[in-house]
Amino acid sequence: MRDPAVKDLPKSKLRIGRKTKRVLLALAGATTAFVLGCMAIFAAWLAGVHVPIASGATYLRVEKLAPLASADREGGGLTAPFFILLVGNDSRPGVGGARGDALHVLGVNPAKHQATMIDIPRDTCWNGDKINAGNTHGPRAQANDVAGLMGVPISYVVDVDFAGFLGLVDGVGGVDVHVPTVMHDTYSGAYFNPGLRHMTGTDALAFSRDRHDFPSSDIIRTHNQGLLILDAMRQLRAKMQNAPGEFRLLALLGRHAQLDGIGLKDLYRLSRVAFSLNPDQIQNITMPYTGGGCLGLGASAAGLFADFRDDGIVESPH
Repeated sequence: MRDPAVKDLPKSKLRIGRKTKRVLLALAGATTAFVLGCMAIFAAWLAGVHVPIASGATYLRVEKLAPLASADREGGGLTAPFFILLVGNDSRPGVGGARGDALHVLGVNPAKHQATMIDIPRDTCWNGDKINAGNTHGPRAQANDVAGLMGVPISYVVDVDFAGFLGLVDGVGGVDVHVPTVMHDTYSGAYFNPGLRHMTGTDALAFSRDRHDFPSSDIIRTHNQGLLILDAMRQLRAKMQNAPGEFRLLALLGRHAQLDGIGLKDLYRLSRVAFSLNPDQIQNITMPYTGGGCLGLGASAAGLFADFRDDGIVESPH
């Protein structure tokens, strides 16, 4: 039975109430977000509906670069694959430039409810320089370089620096990370044994920066960053299943996410996609490479990128 108080409301107020309810349901749908700063990518978009410009210190920046290709006519849901670039830049006190030292491209296929993430080593050669130099001209320039390398259209770029990364991880209460191997690195401060470890922002940053423990240096570091992103996505997805966790995330991101070009329609559509993705089924693939100081593309890179490009997921071994 309807509440008598509701029954007597003017129709205009009922319409407003229903619209508000739809917006709140869209917000509640967010489940993922981007590490590295990226710890909150989808959730960041959803938080932005109230605060287009961060009202506190900016932890991460989310920029829409291109319209999404398609949506179903009836429900407005996304149907075509799209690509998101996640950038962890090295900007911090005493170090300028904001180079893109963590580069990860997430391909999302809404129709198949699947996704793949490809990790791009920062030392990959591009136009006579290392590809991470593109971010010194801003996230959009970095996205253009990565899009040129891989041949995929980047619709969104999420960018975070050292301070923002620390703020995001600590703001969500830390992250549980599956450490794959022993780490004992005095440069990054990574001192971990293999296994599941609850990490603060400082711990997670050290884990993400460790390259001196590995013979292949930045290659393993890049892959480990991808593992951290997926671990973060699992936990954010879980937190969004209950009201207190959802409120805490949205409040955090509402204060600290700076958004550019993100509209309500995008937020609603992305929220519907977010719940359909299982982080346990997202592949984490490091780009095939060759060479030393400035890395070239490995022999199988072209096939990998083509497989990724057509539908946002990698289906064949490369």
